[in-house]
Amino acid sequence: MPRFVPLSDRDGPAGSARMWINPEHIVSLVPKVHRDGTHHILQVEIKLVGTPAFDARLGQFNSGADADTRWEEFLRDLGREPPAEP
Repeated sequence: MPRFVPLSDRDGPAGSARMWINPEHIVSLVPKVHRDGTHHILQVEIKLVGTPAFDARLGQFNSGADADTRWEEFLRDLGREPPAEP
């Protein structure tokens, strides 16, 4: 049976999902962090088999370290381990 991981809905209530993806269909993931002047906004560009790449918002954080922690949690949710630090 396929396993699905939720992608949060930035306009919905906390914990709501706008899309569920099957981690086995992921071709690539690219983390993108930008600042709005106060917060670090974490998005991920996701490419799934047979679809164009799209961005999903993973959250808004007070620090880059908090955004990094969320990225690592997202990778674990997908069943992948974050890369080891050199």
